[in-house]
Amino acid sequence: MRPFDPVSEIKTLRDASGKAVKGLRLRTTQERVFLAGAETVKLSIEAFDDNNKAVPLTVTQSSAQTIPDTATPITVIAANVPFSDDGTGPDALAGDGKYTARLSPQAQGFANHAGTIRLLAQVSANGEQGVAHFDVVYSPTVPATWLGVRESIEAGSLNFYLKAQVQTAGRYVVSGRVYDANDKPFALLQFNDEVSAGQREFKLQLFGALVRDVNPAFPLKLVDVEGFLLRPDAFPDRSMLARRPGTVHTTGRYGIDQFSPAEWSSEERERYLVEYQRDVHNAGEQVRSLQNP
Repeated sequence: MRPFDPVSEIKTLRDASGKAVKGLRLRTTQERVFLAGAETVKLSIEAFDDNNKAVPLTVTQSSAQTIPDTATPITVIAANVPFSDDGTGPDALAGDGKYTARLSPQAQGFANHAGTIRLLAQVSANGEQGVAHFDVVYSPTVPATWLGVRESIEAGSLNFYLKAQVQTAGRYVVSGRVYDANDKPFALLQFNDEVSAGQREFKLQLFGALVRDVNPAFPLKLVDVEGFLLRPDAFPDRSMLARRPGTVHTTGRYGIDQFSPAEWSSEERERYLVEYQRDVHNAGEQVRSLQNP
């Protein structure tokens, strides 16, 4: 429901050798794991004791560098990524004990690197020394760019067509959420198919029977759209499209009678039903053979 919430972790403070420091924990957050092109990621560190009380923290040193993802040697790229708690740059509030940094791979020397970038931060919490680390997976290029959205009622379903300029052909996976007029989420829509290069549309279908079952308040909103190009047998295994947080498209108003109550049908569903029927038949044959040896 909230694909763009930061990734938050609470970990025991560990020193450089990996040994746990008793009574101290770090809470780290990062906006995202996968980045592409000019995208950046905001990172933060806080320290707490076992009673969840904040303890003084300083970040003494922090830097990012490339990490090999295979046995193939790579050129190591490194860059300083400063954390601060002074209310400037990515830091929201000065002196609140939360140290914040922003990693910008394209601008910090990683523009030609595809793979993992690890950021290590040397920290001091209540006088105890430790290390926090963050991993991101970066792709230098963006495989497609968004252009716009159109909607259409077709065969009793509401289809959203997300327009894009596709630079790299391949299998794309695109997801979006649908909220009703009262901001109640009720549908997850997905596109998963091969796409050729050029100006294309990703079809997200809101199935008619679902609309009739839920009877949501119109207009509906398509929100928090995300997408990527799959890269089979490669690392990273995907190249991200730009995130589209918040409301991406608001629909018109439709009557419930404009949506079809028909049951879902697809090639995949029919194929599964055939397999299930075959399983039932085979199981029945086995039971009968045991009853009549």
